[in-house]
Amino acid sequence: MRGTGKKAILVGGGPVHTGLLRTALMAGYDLLLAVDGGGKLLVDLGYQPQLLLGDFDSLPRSYEKDLRAKGVQVLGYQVEKDWTDLELAFGQLIAQDYREALVFGALGGRLDHTLANIALLYRMKQAGMDLVLIGDEQAVTLLTGQEKLRIIPFPHGHFSLLPYPMTARGVSISGAKYTLDKATLELGTTRGIHNEFLRKPVAIGLDSGSLLIIVEGLRHCPEGTALFQRLPRGEKQETAVSPRNSN
Repeated sequence: MRGTGKKAILVGGGPVHTGLLRTALMAGYDLLLAVDGGGKLLVDLGYQPQLLLGDFDSLPRSYEKDLRAKGVQVLGYQVEKDWTDLELAFGQLIAQDYREALVFGALGGRLDHTLANIALLYRMKQAGMDLVLIGDEQAVTLLTGQEKLRIIPFPHGHFSLLPYPMTARGVSISGAKYTLDKATLELGTTRGIHNEFLRKPVAIGLDSGSLLIIVEGLRHCPEGTALFQRLPRGEKQETAVSPRNSN
């Protein structure tokens, strides 16, 4: 994530890697937002959100009442509405000028919600917000033209690059088993599927378009790991070329 700007942590009701959630909570935040059933997980972990938002169809009533009694700000919505709870939560972040957020519990579970949440990565990026979605087994973020990031490796983990929602040009990868130098990944290609970590962080960048960076195998990821590190624009990235496809 970027080193400047206000940082939020959102916790939804989907599958969560609790070790990485604890790591994020201990690192600090400007806003802790519980999205519906995510309020139960936070309370059970000993944390009190500053904002609770949702239609509360997946949060036990006793948790909602207790958080209200403790003075937590609550924004309630009807179950029948045009937007998901998570999209409404992102609207709150944009209104409060947040620029980065870790979102737990937004992957896995229902496929329609997972795909919609991945699409929200692009929409929020267009609004100036960097998001990382973290489930119990995968983490996903979006990289756009002229941006660079590092992935912190961990044993038995692997990663994939998918152009989304457009062709990615000038894609470079260094520090991984399979490297690229200024490659083009067209929407629909599988060339970026399943790359492997070596010992050092993996650096990824692109010139134009956008890429989903998907890290898999989080069940092997130890608590205390920071998965992604965004790099300042203009920082040099080592590149090399090796034969590519692991499938």
